[in-house]
Amino acid sequence: MCWVLKSTYESHLIMPESCDIILVSVIINYYIHDEIIFTCGTYQMSQIAGKSKEKKALSSDYTFTEKVLKTIFLVISWTALGLQQEITNTTLKDLIILTNSNYEVISRAMLGVGVGYIISAVIGGPVVDMFKNSKDLMIALCLLVSALATFFTPYSSYFIILWILFFVRGMCAGLQNIAGQIIIFNLWKEKATGPMHILHCGYGIGTFIIPLIANPFLAVLKPSHTNDSISTSINITTTFSTYPRIDFNTSITQYTKESRIKTAYLITALVVASVSFVFMFYQFCYRKISHFSFNKIETESKLKKLSKLIDTGTCANGNRLFGAEIIGILIFYFFNTVGGEFIFKTFLRSYSIDNLKFSGDDGSILNTIFAISYTASRFAGLLTGSIIPIRILLVLESSGLLLTTIMLEIFARDNKLALWILVVPMGIFVSPLYPSGMGWGNFFISITGTATAVVLIGSSIGAMTYGWLMGYLYEHYGSEMFMHQTLAFGVIMFLCTILMVVLTFHNAKRAVKNNDRNVSTCEHVELNEKDIL
Repeated sequence: MCWVLKSTYESHLIMPESCDIILVSVIINYYIHDEIIFTCGTYQMSQIAGKSKEKKALSSDYTFTEKVLKTIFLVISWTALGLQQEITNTTLKDLIILTNSNYEVISRAMLGVGVGYIISAVIGGPVVDMFKNSKDLMIALCLLVSALATFFTPYSSYFIILWILFFVRGMCAGLQNIAGQIIIFNLWKEKATGPMHILHCGYGIGTFIIPLIANPFLAVLKPSHTNDSISTSINITTTFSTYPRIDFNTSITQYTKESRIKTAYLITALVVASVSFVFMFYQFCYRKISHFSFNKIETESKLKKLSKLIDTGTCANGNRLFGAEIIGILIFYFFNTVGGEFIFKTFLRSYSIDNLKFSGDDGSILNTIFAISYTASRFAGLLTGSIIPIRILLVLESSGLLLTTIMLEIFARDNKLALWILVVPMGIFVSPLYPSGMGWGNFFISITGTATAVVLIGSSIGAMTYGWLMGYLYEHYGSEMFMHQTLAFGVIMFLCTILMVVLTFHNAKRAVKNNDRNVSTCEHVELNEKDIL
């Protein structure tokens, strides 16, 4: 069997037959006894034992300092992602005013984000695999394009244009997710768990910062005693339909400060775009790292390869039924996890203003408190994830979520203080659901690229479904539907985790002992420099 090592340079070196080379992938060791032909990425193999002066330049990997620095920049890019994705939640009421629409229309427009995520999940993996050396460029372009789409969002009064802008932002976010996480895996390899948690903390930081950026530019509602008897939904609809017109009498003016969120969107777009230049530098100006990989000479038909790619047994050591069961549970789990988190973050400020009569500033501060607890919980996940078994941790998180949503339904419907207090545990228990779900899935099966794409599709559909349903209920049945749907989210997540425990109870012990699962045929076999030497 002959294996060929690919690289970007054409300097070849022949190894004798007597040389055994151990190729370390995730689990399996491959031993090569035949003649090996391979090329050197950024150095000649004969120079590896050369002068210490050239050691750094000839390295086939980043130094620890370089890894940390690039990880920091990736976290900043995730912060930028959080800014451009979460600005809609903070400015939802003002966006409705500027676009002369209502909650249902905006919710339908925001479905574009989910559609964009789905498409990026389908094509993003193959694109990243096809252009392995251009991942930094992909992140840079995603940030630039999403910044442009963010800037134009408050100027779009037509539904179809608004939908397209949300769609573009969703596609860019999905592709950035895939490329960025692969970079983290390539940088840290088997030690990537901690950096991966830190990476996703960046999104929470963006969620925390965006209310501070947008709040000075939000409209301020003028206190009105003449409309006290009118329901909130009718009042909002009247305001939205009349606000863009300026030739009405003074009784229609209901804002002491008009919305200036176009400035907030401009600032956000500039910040997001500025981060892209860092990754332009990494792509075109920084030294390239050669990632060695062996590709087996193709002896199988493309149809057979495709069947292996979509075979659920690939992830579950040949057990197709068990693999399909786990992937099916994960789809349902992430459908509800992402959907429930999406509606809470999106409608929290609007609910506090419409139902509990918060001021605009207080509503923004409430969002900020939620974001702080959300981010802190992600950081805490580094500790709890290493101490508590993932199967137990998942149940604890869903139980805490259920208890919090019940208390929100009972106390926070007519009590401001209760809402101020309960958003903290809500952020704490919602935040770790996504990474914990991935950890639970990886405990039982090998999470391949295809499995990840399927989970991402389920997440996107969940966000679209929950978002559209919440917008419809909020517009037609009132703001109290927000708490009802939040409670339903908590109940569903608790029942889902119990179902996950019951269905996998007999496989848990086997999974603990079976840490030597075979590597998926879809994964790349990587050759480390020290293995060659």
